[in-house]
Amino acid sequence: MMHFKHILQLMVCCLLCLATIGCISAKYVEQKQYLLEIKTLPEKKAAPDKCFVFVDHVTAIAPFDQLDFLYRIKPGQYLTDYYHSFLVSPAEQLEPIFINYLKALGDFGLDTTTSLAAQNKLQVQITELYADYRDHDNPKAVIALHFVLTRLIVNEPVVLLDKVLYAKVALKNKDTNSLLVAWSVGLRDVLTRGVRALNAVLSKTRGT
Repeated sequence: MMHFKHILQLMVCCLLCLATIGCISAKYVEQKQYLLEIKTLPEKKAAPDKCFVFVDHVTAIAPFDQLDFLYRIKPGQYLTDYYHSFLVSPAEQLEPIFINYLKALGDFGLDTTTSLAAQNKLQVQITELYADYRDHDNPKAVIALHFVLTRLIVNEPVVLLDKVLYAKVALKNKDTNSLLVAWSVGLRDVLTRGVRALNAVLSKTRGT
């Protein structure tokens, strides 16, 4: 009788182990990492008489500073996708892309001195970066950048530009590749409009 009990207990343990292993295997999903794909624009040299701007490091506000993709499913409610993420943080990816757009489209030069010595200082922050699935049949990629340009006048920073630019791009398909393409399209649009806004402000204040 004791021998039978031991066999029964052993069988139960084996079944539990197999069930646990099966659950772990079923739940395992490969994690994938991605980068935004933005074409590099041909740069142009700034004329000697043009003003110069110091560009600070690009930052991002929470929760848009994380690696994992974010999906907005309800007003104020986001879902984190732990299985699809950026290989490098969005802010780190954006910085060289942004510098390239400034060099290619800006009517000004870039100041390489320290920010304390720079007359014009530009700060850019990612304030939104997510996939909008609130309308499940019409998902969109959303990105927003906050541009702040200040000028040092009598040792005091004066705001010349304080603007948030948005882009919402419809996804062709409900998949990760379509989301990445839409984010890239939106980012190019926002960066182009941002540099144009900077050109307009600096052209008005040039010589002052």
